[in-house]
Amino acid sequence: MTPRHIVVVGAARSGTKILRDALADAAQIGRVPYDIGYVWRIGNESLPHDVVPPEWVSPSSRRFIRRFIDKYSAGHPSGVVEKTVGNALRTPVVHAVLPDAVYVHLIRDGVDVIESTRRQWQAPSDMRYLVRKARHFPLRLVPRYGAKYLTSAARRRLRRDRRIGSWGPRYPGIEQDLAREDLLTVCCRQWRAAVTQATSDLQRIDATVVEVRYEGLIEEPLAELRRVADALDLPLEESAATAAAARIVSGRRGAGRAALTAGELATVDAEVGPLLDTLGYVRPLAPSDRTETR
Repeated sequence: MTPRHIVVVGAARSGTKILRDALADAAQIGRVPYDIGYVWRIGNESLPHDVVPPEWVSPSSRRFIRRFIDKYSAGHPSGVVEKTVGNALRTPVVHAVLPDAVYVHLIRDGVDVIESTRRQWQAPSDMRYLVRKARHFPLRLVPRYGAKYLTSAARRRLRRDRRIGSWGPRYPGIEQDLAREDLLTVCCRQWRAAVTQATSDLQRIDATVVEVRYEGLIEEPLAELRRVADALDLPLEESAATAAAARIVSGRRGAGRAALTAGELATVDAEVGPLLDTLGYVRPLAPSDRTETR
């Protein structure tokens, strides 16, 4: 039996893990427990960003990716849900690999995402998490990624930088921005690229797509899970859905504005203010406080 594929698309730190786990629990389906960007990039590991054209993914790579995902449907043959934040920049590749997939596009207030993303960039590596994730790493990819990771780790250690490489989706030009811009600006551009690219790509593919706002999910989790399931024709097990909804707790909504300084809020407003407007979120600065948008 071929499992149904439910793909959660969203920027890093927008709640994709929460939604993935809630859907898997509520519908009693399988889940890929970690982001698998290293699998989605097979054959394109040297590309400095995540915007991979579908034609660059060979038939053998497509089969490998699909088999890797489908193994997580074991015990739950009716479906499997996957979320990898880098896929916000390469949804056409996802559609080429999983042509039967349905999508959930999760969007969160960019100010909260950007502030949270910057903290994640600066956080030390969680070795226990990395060890758990390594158990799922395909052996055939070890030679491709092992040397690259060790080289990057050594370089960062010599520079006394706690970060190993970049974090989250890699938009075109991110390396140049990291060299000349402050980290907050990079996080702004990272969120903007993930939201705009995913929105554009999801409008063009022939698939069912349902949009979810993080704020609505944490306010009315059961109602949102039911709405998503109905839109995707995904049967929910009522008691499991209720329990899954109960595990969704109110996150740091609005914390980004409180944590950023006035100067940092001005940077965020200049970088992503128009997109916040478009999405219906409140911009960080009042109109009278804004300078010309870059």
